[in-house]
Amino acid sequence: MVAYAPMRKRALVTGIGCVSSFGIGHAAFADALVSGASGIGPIAEFDTSECRSHRAATVQGFDPGAFIPPLKLRRIDAVGRLALACAHLLFADAQLTIGSDSGDDIGVAFGTFTAGLDSIVEYLHGLTKAGPTGVPALIFSNTVSNAPASLCAIEFGLRGPNVTFNQREASSLAALAYAVGVIRDDRVGAMVTGGVDRLEETFFKVYDRFRALSPMRPGAADTVGVAEEVARPFDRRRNGFVLGEGGFTLLIESASVAERRSARVYGEILGIGVSASSTPLNRWPSDGTGLVRAMQAALADAGLTADRIDAVFATGNGSPQLDGREGFAVVQVFGERPVPVVSLKGAIGEFGASGAAAVVAGLSVMPRGILPPTCGFALADPDCRVSVCGFKRHVAGGTFVVNSRASCVTNCSIVVRALSEQLHE
Repeated sequence: MVAYAPMRKRALVTGIGCVSSFGIGHAAFADALVSGASGIGPIAEFDTSECRSHRAATVQGFDPGAFIPPLKLRRIDAVGRLALACAHLLFADAQLTIGSDSGDDIGVAFGTFTAGLDSIVEYLHGLTKAGPTGVPALIFSNTVSNAPASLCAIEFGLRGPNVTFNQREASSLAALAYAVGVIRDDRVGAMVTGGVDRLEETFFKVYDRFRALSPMRPGAADTVGVAEEVARPFDRRRNGFVLGEGGFTLLIESASVAERRSARVYGEILGIGVSASSTPLNRWPSDGTGLVRAMQAALADAGLTADRIDAVFATGNGSPQLDGREGFAVVQVFGERPVPVVSLKGAIGEFGASGAAAVVAGLSVMPRGILPPTCGFALADPDCRVSVCGFKRHVAGGTFVVNSRASCVTNCSIVVRALSEQLHE
């Protein structure tokens, strides 16, 4: 007797919530990207006069009081406020009201690099300066990285699976991969997923101390002929990345649930691939083979060959090693075909939610038949060997790959198809 596994559910994107360095909402985000704008600017939130780097892509036009009542604001830190705002935007965009019973069928999977840091720093500062009595009790619950996902579940009555991924730069794409798996297995009908991060002072200054940011190290500007602090993905002058922040959330629903409520569909997650790489401590993966495996697994999961992919939204951020190894991986998977490659990190910086930001960008711009330019890219690096979009480019199809690599061991790739019409089975 042969046992057949049940057919897996299709995972559709039916809502988007976005707070970025370009303002509120995914339309403003997409418009800015297509125009070639950069969200990177001088840091105003804290003093960087003793740092080597002074710029980041910080959120603009965000008033948490527009989404959260004053009494709740006192008990919620910066990342939690961003998460709740994005969830409000998400459900409004999806035109979904959570009833007393429907919350059982909706879960949360967030990725974050920085959740809890604001409260931990404040907590430890009070403890070391004034002892236990100097620590505000209200902030203790925010010191754990799963607080934003929990706050969203409590606020909206979401009683499905609730998980948080902290896989550094790959956090949000890892969370999205998990959410898709839960939908496919029919454990719940919908998942709120994506990523949220805020730029915290100590976090920034640690990266600056490690000299990972542009400019990377003394003398680097002289060797590449660049002195200014800019992220240049895949450019031969690249000398480090710039940090960013923002919230990018997606509502993933099974096709049957979306059809039942006549939901507008932005796109479908077709394939997911995750792998590990050998990685030195606090470095990027040692080679590109792990990302090759992740992309190949995502394509196999989607049932597609590489020639069916219309664009790659890359993980490249302006780091010499990371970008070169991704270029190797793209050539290994796509051969000599010049598949268009876009990196958003010259415009929005590097952070744990950047993978989800790339999914939002692809779903928002590819139905327009457009790929945004890669900010900071001007001079091709022959060692990367990829066809980087230095200018706005037209694209015929809507199927794309999003890559995320973490400065630990994680590689994530997701295949997405953007849709411009109402779901029809």
